[in-house]
Amino acid sequence: MPALLVVSTSPGAGKTAFAATYSARLLADGATVSLGKAFGAVDDVDAAAMKTLVAGAKAIDPIAASGAPSEDQVRQAAQAAGGSGASAVAVIEGLSGEHDSNRLLADELDAGVVLLAGQSEYISAIESAPAYGDRLVGIVINNAPRHQGHDLESEIVPALEAAGLPYIGAIPEDRRLVAVTARAMHECLGGEWLEWEEHADELVENVLIGGIVLDWGPHYFSSQENAAVLVRGDRPDLAIAALATPIKALILTRGVKPVEYVYYEADKRQVPVTVVDKDTQEAAEELERFLEYSHFDHPAKLERFSDLAAERLDLDRIDSAVARPATG
Repeated sequence: MPALLVVSTSPGAGKTAFAATYSARLLADGATVSLGKAFGAVDDVDAAAMKTLVAGAKAIDPIAASGAPSEDQVRQAAQAAGGSGASAVAVIEGLSGEHDSNRLLADELDAGVVLLAGQSEYISAIESAPAYGDRLVGIVINNAPRHQGHDLESEIVPALEAAGLPYIGAIPEDRRLVAVTARAMHECLGGEWLEWEEHADELVENVLIGGIVLDWGPHYFSSQENAAVLVRGDRPDLAIAALATPIKALILTRGVKPVEYVYYEADKRQVPVTVVDKDTQEAAEELERFLEYSHFDHPAKLERFSDLAAERLDLDRIDSAVARPATG
């Protein structure tokens, strides 16, 4: 059974995004695919997201393991991943930083390995890569800062090549990949829906705060794409200015419901509106903490990552490796 194990140097490096994206690509090419996490809780958020985003793949149920898995748990994970038949391609998300366990799993599956790392963690990737030996298909740098492209090309890629490590490419940082929905923001803040909840599942990439707006209101509120606006409920002037622009959501603070004209403008433009009890500063701080932990859980994220992967990664190299399993 052809298999690809996706691992990383640390959590949040993009394993779920890569595994889901590559599986979707295989499905589009007509392959039979099984996809899932090797280890995780029954209610694992990322495992559930992969199942939803790549519905055409057979789901691999993760094996519950606390910390580094035992050899028996690794064998159980390999058996779970290998249950789709010899013709299926298994794409398995491994662990972050547990390279010995990942290598054992790769051996059990006879799988190639893709190692993901953030740009600042490339030294850790160089140090970790030898654990995979000939099974290493290559290294992907994820969430590469756009303003540090020179460092990537002049320092990081040469360092990987000097270490004799195959470089697959780099995915640049992208606001859409770390976005959340208006519904998720509403739930985080414990809000009450006032208008157009049915449009609350679109991604919000930016948050604008309507406080002391020195610029002309519509100019300020249109300064960021796909934005939610956070504004006091007793400031209809700012709310109406925000609604004159293509925002994704309006969040009213201090528990104050707006005047009727705000409802009218929101309804006309079909903008989700929620009211929360927190004041604007408290709500902004809560959202800032919440946005640090966004998940790869939305079709628009899969579409964007797929586009970036097709443009920036040597996917043919991975295809070739999957077609010819290692025997390390």
